[in-house]
Amino acid sequence: MTTDYSRVPIIQGSYQLALDTQRLVAAFPKNYRYQIGERLAEMTQDFFEATVKANFIRDSAHRWTALDSLSGEIFTIRMTLRMAKDLRTISVGQHTAISARVEDLHQQLSGWTKWTHAQIPRPKPVPTPSS
Repeated sequence: MTTDYSRVPIIQGSYQLALDTQRLVAAFPKNYRYQIGERLAEMTQDFFEATVKANFIRDSAHRWTALDSLSGEIFTIRMTLRMAKDLRTISVGQHTAISARVEDLHQQLSGWTKWTHAQIPRPKPVPTPSS
């Protein structure tokens, strides 16, 4: 494992996604910039920050919680980008380009999850007492 975390591909990719999204949102029509645009920019920034933080988690239960959360976040980003395209706030070409980055991040996240499973098996759920 590298100690230069800025070189970790998923961190680099999530940083670039957040940066690209900020640039896209700046060009959104005013009536969407402060609604879907701000939310999309926040989601990609949150995804970047969560990716960095997840890289430092060593506790197995917390690592799995973080990876599950990242999976949900990347899906939400994907669907919000689709909404932005359908609202015509971004072009089909812009959508294609940024969606390719999102898909790459999803594949990296899947690989990270598989690697984690090999290193740190998912903890078994604690049974709850039945009433």
